[in-house]
Amino acid sequence: MEVPTYVSDDEMDTSETEHNGNKKRVKKRQRNWVEKMVFNNIEEAEETAIKEDQWSYHYTNTTAAGKRNFIDVIKSKLVSTKLGPTSISLGEIEEWCLESSQSIPESDDAPFVASYQIIYDDGDNENEDDDDDDINENKFCFFITTKRLLQTASISKKIYADTTYKLVWQGFPVLIVGTTDLDRHFHLFGMAIRSNETTQGFRFIFRALQEGMKKLNLEEIDPDFFNC
Repeated sequence: MEVPTYVSDDEMDTSETEHNGNKKRVKKRQRNWVEKMVFNNIEEAEETAIKEDQWSYHYTNTTAAGKRNFIDVIKSKLVSTKLGPTSISLGEIEEWCLESSQSIPESDDAPFVASYQIIYDDGDNENEDDDDDDINENKFCFFITTKRLLQTASISKKIYADTTYKLVWQGFPVLIVGTTDLDRHFHLFGMAIRSNETTQGFRFIFRALQEGMKKLNLEEIDPDFFNC
């Protein structure tokens, strides 16, 4: 039995060879290996890779795919380090709402929380008029606006509030509140985020608008209708 000699990628060509009388075309391989480092054992190779700290799980940073994967990993690390975790707890929401609602910003365009509502599943809350069916679940709702937006709301007689499936926060629907002019242009009053979309949520929005008016010493709004 004759053992064929080893042929490297560079030496292999596309010439025709004969096998049992049939001609067979040998395909040249696509990779041309280049010797960059030589290691005496596996441990030495792994130690070198760890020290470089530039290898991803599937690719090295010397290939186009590896560079993309490496950049994605770096971005995710930066996001988690600078921006914090991607999820937020109910207690953190309450703390943020309390801090943002205590004072009104000097700028007319700086956002603040006009009103918020936090309900824990222990039933110990001050909102006895909540008519939601899931009374044993944690719930929250807060309304964000600005001084300029509330000034627009104070002279409006029509209020529209609705959600859009494309606009969510932490998986919860964002309710857009505003009005329209004679040219059918929409003017924003603010936005509310609620853990569940119910009739009580739209009632909260109207009360939040009134609370915002009081904070700015404006007259309470008296709309002709509230469309939601």
